Amino acid sequence: MAPTSSDALLSSSALTASPSPPNVYLPANFKMSNAQLAFFLREAQTAGPSVGGRGGNGPGSGHPLQRSESFVVFQTKDLPAINISFGPFARDQALSKELLQPASPLDIPGQLTVNWKVRAFIVQARVFSNNPAVQVFFYIAGRDWDDFKAHDRLPCVRLHAFRDVREIKTSCRMRGNLAQCLAQLELPPAWFNANVAPLGRRKGSGDGLLDGLTGETLQAELYYTLHEPTAEGECGKGAEHRGGGASRGEPPSQHPLLRIGSISLYQASQEQLLVDKQLDKNMFLRLPEKPLKPGETLRIFLYLMPNSTVEQFSLKVKAKKGVNLLQTKSKNAQWKVDWEVQSGAKHSITTIEVNKNKAVKQGDLLGNVEVMQLDFEMENFTSLSVTRRINWNIDYKGQNPPPDSEKVVTELTVVQRDIQAIIPLAMDTEIINTAILTGRTVAIPVKMVSIEMNGAVTDVSASVQCKSSNEDIVKVSMNCDYVFVNGKETRGSMNARVIFSYEHLSSPLELTVWVPKLPLQVELSDSNLSFIKGWRVPILPDRRSTRDSDAEEEDDERRVSRGCTLQYQRALVKVLTQFHTTSTEGTDQVITMLGPDWQVDVTDLVQDSLKVADPRIAELVDRTVLVGLELGSTTLKVESPLAVDAVLGESAFSVTDDKVSITELRVHAVSGLTLSLQPSPGNSHTMVAKATGLQTLTASKQEASFSVWMLFSDNTAASLTYFDPKDYNLNASSLDDKVVSVTQEPQQRWPVVVAEGEGSGEMVRLEMTICEACQKTKRKSVIASAAVYVKVRFGPEEDSEEEATTEGEIELIPITRRPVIDPNISGRIYETSNEQPASVPIDYTNFPTISNQERPTESDEEEEDDFVHSPRNMTDLEIGMYALLGVFCLAILVFLINCIVFVLKYRHKRIPPEGQANMDHSHHWVFLGNGQPLRAQCDMSPQQVESPSNALEGVQTCCHGDHHSSGSSQTSVQSQVHGRGDGSSGGSTKDTGEEASSPTSKRKRVKFTTFTTLPTEELPYNSIPIADEEDIQWVCQDMGFQDPEELHDYMRRIKEIA
Repeated sequence: MAPTSSDALLSSSALTASPSPPNVYLPANFKMSNAQLAFFLREAQTAGPSVGGRGGNGPGSGHPLQRSESFVVFQTKDLPAINISFGPFARDQALSKELLQPASPLDIPGQLTVNWKVRAFIVQARVFSNNPAVQVFFYIAGRDWDDFKAHDRLPCVRLHAFRDVREIKTSCRMRGNLAQCLAQLELPPAWFNANVAPLGRRKGSGDGLLDGLTGETLQAELYYTLHEPTAEGECGKGAEHRGGGASRGEPPSQHPLLRIGSISLYQASQEQLLVDKQLDKNMFLRLPEKPLKPGETLRIFLYLMPNSTVEQFSLKVKAKKGVNLLQTKSKNAQWKVDWEVQSGAKHSITTIEVNKNKAVKQGDLLGNVEVMQLDFEMENFTSLSVTRRINWNIDYKGQNPPPDSEKVVTELTVVQRDIQAIIPLAMDTEIINTAILTGRTVAIPVKMVSIEMNGAVTDVSASVQCKSSNEDIVKVSMNCDYVFVNGKETRGSMNARVIFSYEHLSSPLELTVWVPKLPLQVELSDSNLSFIKGWRVPILPDRRSTRDSDAEEEDDERRVSRGCTLQYQRALVKVLTQFHTTSTEGTDQVITMLGPDWQVDVTDLVQDSLKVADPRIAELVDRTVLVGLELGSTTLKVESPLAVDAVLGESAFSVTDDKVSITELRVHAVSGLTLSLQPSPGNSHTMVAKATGLQTLTASKQEASFSVWMLFSDNTAASLTYFDPKDYNLNASSLDDKVVSVTQEPQQRWPVVVAEGEGSGEMVRLEMTICEACQKTKRKSVIASAAVYVKVRFGPEEDSEEEATTEGEIELIPITRRPVIDPNISGRIYETSNEQPASVPIDYTNFPTISNQERPTESDEEEEDDFVHSPRNMTDLEIGMYALLGVFCLAILVFLINCIVFVLKYRHKRIPPEGQANMDHSHHWVFLGNGQPLRAQCDMSPQQVESPSNALEGVQTCCHGDHHSSGSSQTSVQSQVHGRGDGSSGGSTKDTGEEASSPTSKRKRVKFTTFTTLPTEELPYNSIPIADEEDIQWVCQDMGFQDPEELHDYMRRIKEIA
């Protein structure tokens, strides 16, 4: 299994609106190496989750330069090591053997035995006086069977048997890959004294044997101790103390006595070795319980139940070849027995006729009546063991009671060896089912040994059969060589059983299976991710933001153009659970591993299964950091690695358009790390690793890094290490160059402080600015800044002083925010604080067109800086909007071209507003002189802008009057016409510079003109006054129109042009 690691969570959660300030601790990274199975822990919370804290106090226990992590080691071959790292600093420390396995009875010098457990098995729990041997098999579980290093250093086991105050003992040496040994004791005859009640017969049912013991049985207690072998590798003689030997009160060894169990002592008798088998309600058989050996004679007795009225019956016995009936006889003269044997190729059938002697009185029959005895002989065979079956069928020959047609089968086992028991051995006795979380199978090797009466131990693993009692808890391989869990299990158990069978014997392997509690507890440091004011980051090329394409929020300041947008808050993910199982009593009582006060951090196990339900809203960075992408709500879930659409745990979160501000930048200088390991108070299995950041610089040119935390206005906090270094810049400056200096290499992530001379105080100014891609062109945008306390004292560092330093003693300068003024926009001031930004009216006519830059909008939250362009993709809505805008621009361009053509064609004509011809100061003139001849084609001059006071249409007359060249005034000369009563007037003319040689230039004509005073502002006119038809005929009598229809056509064309 890969080494485990743990990352601390942020100190506060948005799930609980706690008024208390968020916890700040040393953001060091913890990892564990050289451990096969180990977990970081957290104390379970009794009143809601407290993200990132132990017991609700956080990893740092309130100290900004400390972090503590509890952990437990389950399986390891070597001494595990804790690795901590922070910035350029790192520390490693291996666990001591004393810390890892305190007060272990199985202690081998130079050998790590943290996983080792001695298992003891009593071969026979019943001991008879005719065979008083006691056998106990020992082996070491939890030890790697492929590890051959400790073979020569395995301990000795001393077996102790106690009967009242009497004790006997013996020893054996653990050897071999399984580290096993068999201890044998022979109990003295005095231990089987007369006060021991005789053992009653065991009565059997059809499915199994039940103990029907009568009287009180004598118990002997068995214990064991471990001790080192002698220099010769022997365990010493097992001196037996009989009779009044060493009492239990005298400690026989310096090691504590460990209890194995108890055995029952019985006086030997033939009756004690028999078992009853019921044939029907009238008769039963009594036959030996133990297996038989080849050539041995088997005696079976037939008994009649008390108060039975049966007087005659026929018994048919069918036996398989190899079991021969030697004789049948009756010790009771009341019964007459005749039998006949019919031998076949595979079976032999014996018919026995039994008749009662009626001369015997009924009152003489008391209790069970032995009817007859049958003697069978077992032939030899070549296999290790065989099972012989005998079928029994009783026929009452139509007499009362009615015949019973059911056959009764008895099985006889014949073995070559006198095997007392088989014992399954597992390399470990507990399985922690992490396969449910990872999908990777967890397996434990298993072997099977047989124990014979003479003490021989044989590996029979290749010949056994096996079956799991419940595959929803644990499974076993087809070859019976290992038990395993593959993640498809549904529960655990304290005594999960796998049944192993060998020949006529069977034995269960009992294991403890721990399963994770579902659903998993998925904790987020912040379940409500908001924008961070003033912190802009580039928009990735492959990231589309819905907030940039929302047409309803075009004036929202979140829609930052030129490839930058506001940074979201980030949340750290931690997945916790408890491993539990059910009790052995069958009450389904839940038992929690390590107790209910501890939770196990399984983030490393499930980090590949962490998925965001909607990946458009958020994504996971570095597998455990949640980053918002778009507005919305979704869930972070742990998917099952085995079942499709199965979720092991989930947690809901939202990415909102709320904005939070950085209320404080809490910075500490760290000059080094210390690491301490100690046992957890009140728990011998768990340990605590405590990392402390040193603050004092003790040597010249010694460097120190920064621990930077951001405290937000929503009462959450985040370490700057959770954010991408490309999204910000850290700039540090020394406030006292004589004490410290600041350097930053290009390959370094953050600046470092270098000690120059002794001193203490706020020696460094640290500023956090946005990245270069989103910086303003002329000045940098500072997100937050803080003054950093630095202490330089040359010489050995005082640990007590470092420990005494508290957060209250480290004063932090509050964040200073300065106004940021954009020189490109006059009169607009932007403030990085929460106050309303000041603004003055702006003349927008000096701004570029909207196609190049959006018109700024006033906001109290975001700056409109001049950003550097960063390429990004356009949304579909943006593409449609730009296409529509292009169509509009093309239509406007066509309209402007038409207007320009119209203006150029009629630029020489100007019409005064309506009513000015009737002003009081107008003068009437009579012009006498040579008038210019009327042209055959009249020149038209359209006007540009329609006068607000002229609502009438007109048409320019064909006649042009001469302008006097001596006057500099641009006053128009308008021909006075006799128009309609609505005030219509004739068209205005300008001097067009006609040639003096015109044929009509010498014609004399009287022309009445009216000179009107035009407005001071030269307002153009875009309507042409049109006179009545008679006026036009009077004024333009020399135009050359002979037919009135021609004049009407000309008038209609003029109106259409107008």
